[in-house]
Amino acid sequence: MSECIKMKSDKYSLRNSPPYPANKCKTMKKKGNNGNYYSSEPDKNGVYKWVKVNKNKTIKNKATRKDLQILVKKYKVTKSGSNKEVAERLVRLNAPFIKNKRDKQIIEQFLTKSAVVKKWGFEPAKWGFKPAKI
Repeated sequence: MSECIKMKSDKYSLRNSPPYPANKCKTMKKKGNNGNYYSSEPDKNGVYKWVKVNKNKTIKNKATRKDLQILVKKYKVTKSGSNKEVAERLVRLNAPFIKNKRDKQIIEQFLTKSAVVKKWGFEPAKWGFKPAKI
């Protein structure tokens, strides 16, 4: 059985890293007290320490309806309609205000699959959503 047991003392509960001794949880990944993920890795002397996992590795690749609903609340847009319609609405109303790179990626995933992209002349790759020339 593993010796990796959650500790309740102040030393472990008040720090950002997980409330587990790193030497007892060798090569494991755990969620820290601050919500970030950490990996127990050895240093040059062989002592295990909690190292923050790179943020880019934890981001999921495929956007879901739930991700889109979070953006709807964030940018105050109505949530009725299909995913494509909601993504279009987000772009039409809030494109200049969307600065977060992850938010843009979520919207792009729903727009690149849409046939309406051509109709409105959106260019998701450039994020310069412009109306189609008539």
